[in-house]
Amino acid sequence: MDLMDRIDALIDRRHLLGHPFYRAWVAGTLPTDALREYARQYYAFESSFPRFLSAIHSRSDQPDVRDALLENLWDEEHGAANHQEMWLRFAEGMGVPRDDVRGAQWNQATQTLVRTYWDAAREADVPSAVAAVYAYERQVPAVAQAKIAGLRERYGVADRRTLGFFETHAELDVEHSEAERRIIADGANGQAEDALRWTDRALDAWWGFLDAVTPEGSAQA
Repeated sequence: MDLMDRIDALIDRRHLLGHPFYRAWVAGTLPTDALREYARQYYAFESSFPRFLSAIHSRSDQPDVRDALLENLWDEEHGAANHQEMWLRFAEGMGVPRDDVRGAQWNQATQTLVRTYWDAAREADVPSAVAAVYAYERQVPAVAQAKIAGLRERYGVADRRTLGFFETHAELDVEHSEAERRIIADGANGQAEDALRWTDRALDAWWGFLDAVTPEGSAQA
């Protein structure tokens, strides 16, 4: 297998939709309080993500790579309805005031997730740092569609304001992950093992993050 086949295989083996948290979300057996705590904890990543992209962007000497990362960064931050704002609207739709989301104390797994991406952005070679981003964004369209279906069908949430974050990411991250795939394939070359290692680290961090917000018993959902 070439590098991208190996990376995709790692991701598919630990796809987030296989985690008990998302299985319970789709089945409608996840308590609303767990969705609310997820909203609080995930904001730590969402509010940090533009800075991860910016850090990787600043370290690249390839104009096409910087352009792709800048497009992703722009999508994250521009306008009044930027992605952080859309996440806060989702949280409000689930009954969590935005000040509670912004001021939430990060649990240990959330801290590990954010630290993992900071480490990748600052320490990994650029293609490997992008591999950590790709490990997540490749999954986002399918995860977002599943979340929307679960919210609509199981939790009675149908308004665009609450669902907007997921509707946006179901489309945008198809483009973002395709660009990331090209960056890794074109740039990794002699750093293939590093790209695989950072992919693995990112997946570990995401599963740990979901473990920490999964209530007892949800594994049987």
